Amino acid sequence: MAEIIYSPQVSLYAFHLFKTPNLGSKEKLNEKLLWDKCHDVIFPQFYIKETLDLKEKELNCKKLNLLKSNEADLPINAKINYQNEAFELEGFVYPVQLDDSYGLSFSLGFPNPDLQKLENTRIKTRTSILKEFNPNSCLLPDSIESNLGQTLIITAWIDKEQQRLGRKYLKHLADECLEAFFIDKTQCPIFHLEGDLLGSPIFEYGLIQSKENYRHVLVWLFQDPATFDKLETASDLLVDLLFFRNKVIREFHNSRYTYQEIYKEYENVEQSVNKIFTDISSGDLLTIDDLKLLKNELKELTKQSVKYAQLLRKLEFRRNSIFIHTDNYNTTIQFIREELELSEPKALAFLEQFSNEYCKTFQAQIQADLSYFVQGTSLLERAIDSIRGIVEIDQAERDRQLQSSISSAGAAITIGGIIASSSGQVTPQNPISLSGEKVHPFTWFVLLSILAAFISGVIGWYLPKLFKYWSKN
Repeated sequence: MAEIIYSPQVSLYAFHLFKTPNLGSKEKLNEKLLWDKCHDVIFPQFYIKETLDLKEKELNCKKLNLLKSNEADLPINAKINYQNEAFELEGFVYPVQLDDSYGLSFSLGFPNPDLQKLENTRIKTRTSILKEFNPNSCLLPDSIESNLGQTLIITAWIDKEQQRLGRKYLKHLADECLEAFFIDKTQCPIFHLEGDLLGSPIFEYGLIQSKENYRHVLVWLFQDPATFDKLETASDLLVDLLFFRNKVIREFHNSRYTYQEIYKEYENVEQSVNKIFTDISSGDLLTIDDLKLLKNELKELTKQSVKYAQLLRKLEFRRNSIFIHTDNYNTTIQFIREELELSEPKALAFLEQFSNEYCKTFQAQIQADLSYFVQGTSLLERAIDSIRGIVEIDQAERDRQLQSSISSAGAAITIGGIIASSSGQVTPQNPISLSGEKVHPFTWFVLLSILAAFISGVIGWYLPKLFKYWSKN
């Protein structure tokens, strides 16, 4: 049989971003999502007749109550059926703008007990009634679909006998509350940690690492009237606190997707670089095909370099965003401490654990990712510089050979000219004859000039190559 609880309530805190920095995302934000979900999904399940009458958001506003009436919240009346009996419930809706996002606080449950007459005014029931607080799973992330996530808080009073049964029993009671609330047991989040908050035990469910199906639920068992009184006092600050918490978690989850993008691009960079230097021919000079390949690859690597830098910038943005919202989270905790005049240093230790442990881990993880992937930038820069260097060296070699050819031709022409100019020293009275027959001297000097030019050209062409060969060996 289900365990006994008193005057249970369920509170939904959902947050939705309505504007975002330009990080290359093509996602269109549905600004009215939370209000549409409230009217079309949540209200009908509880026979709620009230409607939200909202004013327009104000850009560059840190916090704004969106009710046109300017009341603190909108009171609502609801109904549920449990074991063939109808129950009247009370609650409120609080729509708020939080900087660049909307927040929806929806709370529903049995009427709050009179703290002066606690034992006589609490409604006794069982954990199984919590199923009726989530008809058709209307309060779960799959139904709300807010882009910054949500937190559900299930509260219930316990009596003195239950308190005496100890922590193990209370954990069992919290587990039972959670399981009753989730119609589909496969959607039930895993237990995370437990502690005490404002004088009463609290149990947290949901693993942050489960980015695909993260569900954050708190089960808070009131054993001290002061707990409820302090919660009422700090309820507005609680909305801020959960907002910053959800922003941190969403940025961390987004950073894991960005990590996967960069990792894939990093592999593409390595493959591209390896392919380039494998496909180049091994000859002394680049071929026309080599030059075309390097020209195309240089263009592609430049494009990859820009894309890679953009992804690194996006990851850096995630890290900075987590840092900022962690600071906001800690500042809000300090505001709560001052609002409730808490002198005990560990009074809010359960809340501080998130920033002291998880937020620091998130930032360290992303910093490690950045340190690793920055090597990809260096690899791209070296590859681009290497390609440019290879082309420059090849061009220098071609220029040297062209200069050598010009020098050889010049030397040959010079020598030929010298020999040809010597023809003036030979006269018909002093002919050149090798065969005993007289041949005109001009003919001999022309032939000798051509032969000398050819020999000089050959020597000028091959001598540098011989020197290069001897130097290698």
